[in-house]
This record gives sequence, C-alpha cells and structure tokens, in this order.
Amino acid sequence: MILEDIYTLDESSGYSLEGSFTRDLVFSKLWLLHELAKIQPQISTMYILGAWYCNLALFVDRYQQVKVDKIINVETDREFLSTGKSLLDQAGADNVEYMQADANDIDYRQLGSNGVVVNTSLTDMPGTDWFKNIPTGTLVVLQARDHDPGEQFTGPEDIEQKFPFDQVLYSGELALQDPETEYTRFMVVGIK
Repeated sequence: MILEDIYTLDESSGYSLEGSFTRDLVFSKLWLLHELAKIQPQISTMYILGAWYCNLALFVDRYQQVKVDKIINVETDREFLSTGKSLLDQAGADNVEYMQADANDIDYRQLGSNGVVVNTSLTDMPGTDWFKNIPTGTLVVLQARDHDPGEQFTGPEDIEQKFPFDQVLYSGELALQDPETEYTRFMVVGIK
C-alpha cells in the first residue's frame, strides 16, 4: 500500500486501547514515520509526549526506515503507561523507557544531539510551556486535528503560528474519516 494512494479511512477512534489502534490513528502514525524517515532516519532519543498506550513506540520499533536508539514515552496516566509497557514487552522492544510525568515538567536531559520530540496530542495538551522547555535546535514533530473538542486547529499554519519553529522541514495535512465525522489531521516537522 502506497501512502499517497490513500485518501480516507473508515474506523471509529474511541478512548480505549482498541480505539487507539483504529485505522485512522494507525495511518497518522505511519504518515509521521514516513515523513520523519525522509528528514532524520537515525535518532538518538525520541521523546513521545502524551504517549497514551505507547502505540507510536510500537510502530517505531517495527518501522525499519527510522532507527531510534531510545524511546521515552511520557504520559500522565499510569494505567496507559502500564498497558503500553505490556504491549511493548510482548513485542520484544528493549529500547523503551516510561515516564509518568506532565510534559510541562520535562527537562529533556536524555535527548542527545540528534534527538526528536514528538507530540501527536496538541488538541489535548493546553498551553505552550511544554514546547518552550524543548531545547533550541531540537527536531520536533507535531500533529493536531480539526473537529476536536480540545484546542482548535484549522491547518498546519495554526500549528506553526502557535509553536514557532526556527525552520519548518515538513508541513502537511491528511483527510481521514471515522463513523462520527470526517476530519483532517495536520503535521508539522521542524527545528525549534
């Protein structure tokens, strides 16, 4: 299946482990990895903010075009991290750490010179303090969607305006659909 050939996907995304693996959410993570592989295929440390069930870490572990030495899943909910750890342990992923923390309080001491910070939960993470704490010069990947009860974004330019990058390396959008609504996911990759 070629990424450019898919325009819409039909699955409902619920707030559960099963819901975290719906086709639209899986595809958005594969889209992220596909674009990241073009920009920086070798990564020392990947911080995943708002890791939820650590699904992105599972895909990183299996997606051979992006090599990540260490993944740090950051999540406030202990149960989500515990479930994610079980999944990744079963998959044999041995380069993953779990941090129960608020993204606003991270110091990124393990980032390394070619690390990346990923946040696919912009609509659920209010404010910009977490972004301000990311060291200057860091590669950052951000995703948001429209038609969401949280923070409202209408395009990748809204992400760029709220979270200023020194250099934008990729900016795009993807039309998705679940049974409740059609929506668009936006992604920006850049150097802070």
